[in-house]
Amino acid sequence: MATIRDTLKNIQSKLYQGINFSSNEAKLEARFILEHVLKITQKEIIQKSDLHIDTDNQTEIEYITEKRIAGTPLPYLLGEWSFYGRTFKVNPHVLIPRADTEILIEKALSKINVRDHNEILDLGCGTGIIGITIALERPLSRVTLIDQSKHAIENTKENQTLHQLTNAMIQKSDWFNALDQTKFDVILSNPPYLEVNDLHLSQGLEDEPLDALVSGPTGIEAIQYIIENAKNHIKPSGWLFIEHGYNQAIILKDLFEKNGYQHIENAKDIHGVHRVTFAQYSIV
Repeated sequence: MATIRDTLKNIQSKLYQGINFSSNEAKLEARFILEHVLKITQKEIIQKSDLHIDTDNQTEIEYITEKRIAGTPLPYLLGEWSFYGRTFKVNPHVLIPRADTEILIEKALSKINVRDHNEILDLGCGTGIIGITIALERPLSRVTLIDQSKHAIENTKENQTLHQLTNAMIQKSDWFNALDQTKFDVILSNPPYLEVNDLHLSQGLEDEPLDALVSGPTGIEAIQYIIENAKNHIKPSGWLFIEHGYNQAIILKDLFEKNGYQHIENAKDIHGVHRVTFAQYSIV
């Protein structure tokens, strides 16, 4: 039986050669695989590096490694991924959580007072990472999470249970359709925003659900629908936050202005890309 140290080196070498990873990328994913299978921390990998790995765990490690080399995204193989300092369940029917989205959380939290009892909507929740994170960070507020996909709803419910969330409601809906006249203080959405022939679809997104990525011929269809219809579901002076593509910030600003929103702001993600545009809707 191989030791933890030898197995880590073996995984790293396979990933480095099989996926053309950098040394750091291979080392990081190798560590993630070991942490997941062995249920240990990064610190324990070092402390227990001479321990031998039993046959069952070694078999699982090899299976995950080979699948990863074949191209399956690691979060789908592990069934979980980290977002905003917490672990969330994830499956191939929903988008993989990305650090790019954390700026959406940060900007939304800056507008939601921790002492207030706000009504908040996560529109098109997917894994539920946005709404659940907001609910955990603002426990006095109540968050509604909706999605049209039954798989997304199931995944979100798993994460609600995982984080023992009590201030959230999950509902199946095609955008606003099932909400009647319900109004919210804050609406957040990471909608599909790629166009049909976007080159990014063949650059690492092949395994992720197309309907959560592609909006239509222009890529702006879902965003435009949300901005136009959110007005019917935002309380006076409420905020709408939308994540979008790297080249869509100006388009969103224009759509917000045309629909009567004010105090329009934009924020860049960790890569310096314009990623989130948000605005306040005031009824004059």
